[in-house]
Amino acid sequence: MDLSFFIHVSGVGILAGYILLVFALWAPRYGLPRLDFPRGMTELTFGDSFEGPAPYGWGVALLHVNGIIFALLYATVVAPLLPGEPFVRGLIWGVILFFAAQIIFVPIFLKGGFFSLKHDSKAWITALIVHVLYGAVVGWLSPIL
Repeated sequence: MDLSFFIHVSGVGILAGYILLVFALWAPRYGLPRLDFPRGMTELTFGDSFEGPAPYGWGVALLHVNGIIFALLYATVVAPLLPGEPFVRGLIWGVILFFAAQIIFVPIFLKGGFFSLKHDSKAWITALIVHVLYGAVVGWLSPIL
């Protein structure tokens, strides 16, 4: 992996993470529940301190770091194993990330139950849409090693 590949995939990860963030926060405009990923990342990572809750910006930064990490994982390990054109591979990657989040991350770390059952009954729909959007952008724009 050379530097230009790393920079390209990192840029794609930041863009895809931004799109995920925007659609998750704007979900009420589409009749779906809002998912505040940065707030969850901040509370999970930093918790409360003596000065109060951690700044929201740290959650946004962590979300973009995750976007870079998962884009690099896709471009270097996962994409060569998936069938189809790059865009289809990206959609599959988004669905894989959705299921991983709903089966592992949400119940264990966020205490939200499998498929966010302890949250709004439609929260899983918003999560599916934003993860598929993330995967679509990564699949469409990311080079594959």
